[in-house]
Amino acid sequence: MGPTVRVAKFFGIPIEIHFSWIFVFLLITLLLGNQFGHFHPTWTVLGRWTLALAISVLFFASVLAHELSHSLVAVRKGIPVQGITLFFFGGVSQLAHEARRPYIEFLITVVGPLSSVLLAGVFGALWYFFRDSSASLEVAFRLLMSINLMLGVFNMLPGFPLDGGRVLRSVIWGFSGRYWLATQVAARAGQLIGGSIAIGGGSLAIFDFRLFGLSGIWMILIGGFLFSAATATYRQERDNERLKAYRVVDVMNGEWWTLPGEMLMNSPLVRQGLAEHNDLLAVSLNGRVEGMITSRSMAHVPKKAQATTLLSQAMLPLRSLPFLTPEDTASEAMDRMETGRLGSLAVYSYGELVGFVSRDGIAKLTKSRIKNRV
Repeated sequence: MGPTVRVAKFFGIPIEIHFSWIFVFLLITLLLGNQFGHFHPTWTVLGRWTLALAISVLFFASVLAHELSHSLVAVRKGIPVQGITLFFFGGVSQLAHEARRPYIEFLITVVGPLSSVLLAGVFGALWYFFRDSSASLEVAFRLLMSINLMLGVFNMLPGFPLDGGRVLRSVIWGFSGRYWLATQVAARAGQLIGGSIAIGGGSLAIFDFRLFGLSGIWMILIGGFLFSAATATYRQERDNERLKAYRVVDVMNGEWWTLPGEMLMNSPLVRQGLAEHNDLLAVSLNGRVEGMITSRSMAHVPKKAQATTLLSQAMLPLRSLPFLTPEDTASEAMDRMETGRLGSLAVYSYGELVGFVSRDGIAKLTKSRIKNRV
């Protein structure tokens, strides 16, 4: 998605903003400020720009509330949330993995649009209360009511990556029991919706650019984003579906280097082992493999400190990590690594270490096998 900046943490969930969010924030503030100046010429310059800024802040707070509702329900259902990112087209909740059951996906998804509709009701009540007492508050609450209502309704369009697409998938998945079929339908619907919005926007811009040019361009951007995101979802889930055809035994590395935990991190053998053995080394303590070292774990220790740090002090202890069996699917292996934000996992058979699996290893081996099959 590109560079982001962490700005806060709510309920233990990191909140980040993408650089494109700043552009949209400033654009909305500018458009509102100019609009207020046109329709409310008696307002002071300070008053109309302050109101425009406040509405922009509350708009993005509404988007954040929408995403937080998804995330909080996901956490409640046992799915870790890695963060929420606000960007050009709204926001996204980064779940560690997809829901395992259709009704859980339905619950996690539908709560977002419902929260937006609820916020629309709250701002609508405030608009009704202030409609005769304060022109500026009346305008602000009416706009925020409309924005949240549109946000809730638009997100329920039945196609990926919108919430409606996930609701559609959960319903088809629940009735058919076929996750991949449901994903295909929702992704194709998302491509159709995104393409239609983009074509509609282009048609408006061509018909009368002076009147509909800005709206048309905006529709083209939104439609293009939806089409692209739906296509990316389809490809990602297609690849994941292909992984289900492989077992861990098919993709694991059964040969690895083992180095003693008493060895220093800056030893040439460590660098050599990582380079020659798929960026992973096993670490032994008292003659038994108890941990692993990767380039990522090495990077967590400053280079100066590596001269005095033992492998046993920097290793990832295997007993504290999830593990795989040879009969698990490659798809399950990827899910567990994504959930734990890990690059590799150990494979055990009847309590004995038999190999390691890495994300890169799965990607390389399955890609070559799929290519050979094609």
